[in-house]
Amino acid sequence: MMNAASEAESRLWNWSGCFADLAPADQRAVAQLVKAGRAIEGTVDEILQRLRRTRMVTMIREGENGRVAGVAALKEPSRNYRLNKFADAGVAIAGFENAPELGYVVIHADRRGQKLSGGLVELIAQQLSEPTFATTDSNTMRNNLTRSGFIRVGQDWQGHKGALSLWVFPPR
Repeated sequence: MMNAASEAESRLWNWSGCFADLAPADQRAVAQLVKAGRAIEGTVDEILQRLRRTRMVTMIREGENGRVAGVAALKEPSRNYRLNKFADAGVAIAGFENAPELGYVVIHADRRGQKLSGGLVELIAQQLSEPTFATTDSNTMRNNLTRSGFIRVGQDWQGHKGALSLWVFPPR
């Protein structure tokens, strides 16, 4: 049986905002989770630099001030990166030339299988007011993107870990 303190710690809290608004220890915890989840390659310090360029970060905490259990971000990719992803999928980029990318969706290893990533994707999707895109090689993410209003476009292409697909979120 859980006592009141352990029950409060087990509750999950959602937070969304600017990465810069997080305390330095939370920024590092997010970067470490992104690294551990292999969302991107690089050192924690390199990942911190990339996270500082995001438009928004959404995270799940265990308790109000507990461990970061999941994260997703709305990234600001370079023009060339955007062009390359749409070209890889064989799709015209029209309307998405300045689009942010949903990415860095990672759930802590001991929290996977609890359907938390879908909640993170949905939290970001609810706040979107402009064309946005995502790429993924994960069936779980494909399902999350579909439930959150993203549409799969173009053809798959070979990424580092598997076949990638392009997903777009048209403005509402």
